[in-house]
Amino acid sequence: MSCIGRTPEDVKKLIHHAKLTEDELVPTTQTLEFSREFGSASEEVVLMEVDTTLLDSIKENNVVVLRGDPEAGAVLCTSEKTYEVREAETSNSLVLIPDLLLPSKEESGDRSLRNCQVSSIHYKYLEVRPCKPRVHTLLQLLEERPYRGEQEEDTDSENTGHRYTLSDLLNRVQCSEEELDQALRDSEAYHIYGYWQILEFDYRFKVVSHILSLVESNSWPLDQIPYKEAVDELSILEPRTVIVQCFDYYLTPTDKVNDAGDELYTLQDDKICRLCAEVLLKSADKYNLNEFLSIWQQSVPEGLTTSLSQLDGLALVDRSSSTDAISYFPVSALPADIKERFKCLFETREKWSFEEIRPYIEDLAGEKTPVSALLTKYARASTTNGIKYYSGRHAR
Repeated sequence: MSCIGRTPEDVKKLIHHAKLTEDELVPTTQTLEFSREFGSASEEVVLMEVDTTLLDSIKENNVVVLRGDPEAGAVLCTSEKTYEVREAETSNSLVLIPDLLLPSKEESGDRSLRNCQVSSIHYKYLEVRPCKPRVHTLLQLLEERPYRGEQEEDTDSENTGHRYTLSDLLNRVQCSEEELDQALRDSEAYHIYGYWQILEFDYRFKVVSHILSLVESNSWPLDQIPYKEAVDELSILEPRTVIVQCFDYYLTPTDKVNDAGDELYTLQDDKICRLCAEVLLKSADKYNLNEFLSIWQQSVPEGLTTSLSQLDGLALVDRSSSTDAISYFPVSALPADIKERFKCLFETREKWSFEEIRPYIEDLAGEKTPVSALLTKYARASTTNGIKYYSGRHAR
């Protein structure tokens, strides 16, 4: 039986005219014709180009989801990675043939014909590229209703903000589930009665203070805090789920147990010192640096040592005057948009050294755009007294 009026003999003649031999080709010849419904489904079918990793994920029946608000560009998410999605155009014709056969090189036998239907032709397709997870909206959502403790939650009439489950956040935040889990931890979020919330700052410090007070009252070494005993005692004061998760954020398990078989934990020195510094910095516009360092060291538990390196992305030190000063300047308060971020930074300070500006832009960096590349693109470098500084590209 012929296809579109062709016979195997016709095909053999074409092969000969093309100066090919049949041994170079598989024995199945596929002929193309436009289907009766050609073009009717063009708007219903979208072509997408994927890399091997994404293709393997799709073949393994893993969940692949498109996420994006009307105001934001779409991203494609697997369980582990996020991909930027962009529409691309091509001058070539992308012919969609649903029943096209992909023959095997081992195929043998006499030449045969197979008719295939062209359903549509496309000149646009979706191009996907790995990108950083777009988690900047997460903190905005979590800040709508911070957790203030059980009593405050029951009596606070101002708690009108939304609370979000993991499913809610996956629908709103443009990232994979694995990346969202990490972002929740980086945001120091707590899973409380089915919802993800951050602790209101004063309440968070209150919970951590309970832990530190218990350690001091029991004269426990800072690296030998019995987990179960501490959690049991503190759960009388605050919800157990809050205490347990607070332990995970501010303490680290050791490989030791006490005589009662209770696992021993150690304080995370840098996080405790940073939290104590934030309490002080939020209470005043600016501190004399030496006075602040003295007060800060006195505010932390005995045995911990404070250091300015613990305040990266939290405070700015001003050494331009006769007296050094320090002020509260958290990276979390800066714009997520990269151009707006640099504009805000250079409005705050005309020139920055690399170590000063790095903590305020490294969350915007990626594998292909490290901090140095961002500075090259959005800032202008100059050298003063052997030190390289960065300023706005159009600064005088």
